[in-house]
Amino acid sequence: MRIRGRDELKINPTGCIIVPASLFVALMIATAGFAVWPGVVAPGAAIVCGSGEVVHAAHEYRRPGEYSLIRQIYCQTGSGKQGAREEITFPAMGVSFLIYAAVLFLLLQFLVRPLVARRLRRKMEALGFGGPAQQGGWPGAAGASGLGDILGRVQDAVRRGEAEVRVRNVSVDLPGDADGGDIGARLAQLKALRDQGLISAQDYEAKKAEILAGL
Repeated sequence: MRIRGRDELKINPTGCIIVPASLFVALMIATAGFAVWPGVVAPGAAIVCGSGEVVHAAHEYRRPGEYSLIRQIYCQTGSGKQGAREEITFPAMGVSFLIYAAVLFLLLQFLVRPLVARRLRRKMEALGFGGPAQQGGWPGAAGASGLGDILGRVQDAVRRGEAEVRVRNVSVDLPGDADGGDIGARLAQLKALRDQGLISAQDYEAKKAEILAGL
């Protein structure tokens, strides 16, 4: 899980889902699975025992109203009087747990995760989320933003000093042009447009001369 900024929370599926799921399922296989079918720990028992012979044993205990079954794994080495038997139940379960956890992690990470991500992406695109036409925003953001949104972003970028806007050959219509409104207000608005960088100095001077010529 990664937290970036104040309001952005990014979840890493590998660390938050895949690894815990792999460990949990592997633990269930190596413990509960062994109680049901001892063969599930055969890979770990073979590694722990090495060149010896793996021997499984089951001990039943019956009491009035109670029944229990204990399974054990031994490693038999040698034969006859030179033979020795060592219990390897828990080491075999531990090694089997690690093997199953690694196999499950590889399957989930490189097989299941891409398939799930692909299906989820297709469903999101079918619902209108994402896709080539709408990357970086919510459905309809590109069409709904309109000119006002674009101008707002440009204005923010200019205010932060991240962009420079130059407008050439623009005809500026100020309030009061048609009916001879207040000259001072029109000149002030024209100067504000120039100060904000929305019109060039040449356009400012040309429009200023036009307004003053109408006096």
